Formats: sequence, structure tokens, C-alpha cells
Amino acid sequence: MRTVISSSTIHTVIRWGLGIHGTLHLFEFVLNLFEGAVLSALLTLLSASLMIGGALIDASHHKIENH
Repeated sequence: MRTVISSSTIHTVIRWGLGIHGTLHLFEFVLNLFEGAVLSALLTLLSASLMIGGALIDASHHKIENH
């Protein structure tokens, strides 16, 4: 059975989605600090770090695999 979307394409879309989502959380972090919501800001920063970190790990993992 032939797949419509390749595994590489799916990983790329998910990687970019994680990066963009993480970047939006960084913006939310700044807004939380501006509003004085320190605990929310810290949780948002944690979420942003995990998402951007995941995107970067996935990108570096695929670089190693492709060489």
C-alpha cells in the first residue's frame, strides 16, 4: 500500500509546528510577565522550552540520519 504523505514530510510538518507553537508560547510568556502573572509566565516558558527543544532535537536527529 502506498502512503500519500511520506514520513519525512510528516516529521517536517510536526517539527515546524512545534517550533511555531513554541515561539507563540514565548510571546505569551512576555504577555504574562507584562500582566504580572509570574507563575503562568514560568509555566508558559517551560512549555515553550519543551516545544522548541523538541523541534531542535528532531531537526538534529534527522541531520545525523541523512548523512
